[in-house]
Amino acid sequence: MPSTDAIEILSKLVGFKSLSGQSNHDIADYVETFAKSLGAAIQRFPSPDGTRTSLLMTFGPMVPGGIVLSGHMDVVPAGNRSWTSDPFALRQADKRLYGRGAVDMKGFLALALSLAATIPIAELTKPLHLAFSYDEEISCEGVKPIVRHIAKSVPKPLAVLVGEPTEMQVVGAHKGALDWTIEVLGKAAHSSLPHLGANAIHAAARLVCEVEEIARELEKQPSPNAELYDVPHPTVTVGVIEGGTAGNVIPARCSFQMEARTVEQGQAATILARISNLARDVVLPGLCATAPGCEIKITERFDIPPLVREASSVAEQLVSRFSSSPDVKGVSYATEAGFFQAAGLSTVVFGPGSISQAHQVDEFIDKEQFREGERVLALIAKTLF
Repeated sequence: MPSTDAIEILSKLVGFKSLSGQSNHDIADYVETFAKSLGAAIQRFPSPDGTRTSLLMTFGPMVPGGIVLSGHMDVVPAGNRSWTSDPFALRQADKRLYGRGAVDMKGFLALALSLAATIPIAELTKPLHLAFSYDEEISCEGVKPIVRHIAKSVPKPLAVLVGEPTEMQVVGAHKGALDWTIEVLGKAAHSSLPHLGANAIHAAARLVCEVEEIARELEKQPSPNAELYDVPHPTVTVGVIEGGTAGNVIPARCSFQMEARTVEQGQAATILARISNLARDVVLPGLCATAPGCEIKITERFDIPPLVREASSVAEQLVSRFSSSPDVKGVSYATEAGFFQAAGLSTVVFGPGSISQAHQVDEFIDKEQFREGERVLALIAKTLF
């Protein structure tokens, strides 16, 4: 039988260097073997290139009313700065557990696995589902096949808990995150003869200015549950821009990345339509008037839907019954929770540790938070008997 000790399990999980975008077979195989030894029904969802996999593990009868505990197996790189100790070896000190992924979010995965190993599975009347994904940190692609499978083939769960670090506070809403690359292809020319070229940077600048105008308009736009957010409205920004080869060359190419943080479904489509229409109807014709064959390409990099506050949320009510901080809040960062909600599943974000420790050198999870997470998950699991 596998270990039931959550810290021992976390130590094993931290030891896997499961970086986003790279193979995660070692950690996925460990988790699958762990769950299989407990009698779980297991579904694997490999990435298109076969190098990574997500897992859905079901304990107990396949009936409606179960609870999904969801998290991601991937972590961000340890970075170039020196850690006090090996980032991929769990270290205990000062009432903290240190290691890459300790808080984001292998700590929650360890608690979920420990829970499965502790409860009397044969006595469950409703199932416990563990949904572990790949590549959350870069695209959230790994959770999508899990959600599709649950929506199509699993009796509807009562609630989904996405265990990102919230300091054990119930998060019932978060913003969506959408990112596009916009590439302008013009025509090069000598800068002394600009009329012979099509300036890709000038064209891109028109679009960037439109992004800025949209951002100003969004600041005045009323948003539902605005009081839940530090920034109470949608935002859109340009974070990266590249173009040109030399000061005396009319640039043939310029690209920029545009990111939107949305509060409601559909807001991103409205933002993108503004930029797309300006590009198609105004900017591109201006380029082609000088140099036929110019192009403007818009490519979606990722699309993470918002988690919208539910009226009479079953998931909120369930978790608030056992949380020592039952008030519901919102956060401006994005998680996988919006995918579950979009599939019709009542969902909250709720987990131990602070998001401020995520992606940091000497990342840690507070032991007290870790044990509180263990306590609350055990109470939630009792509702399955």
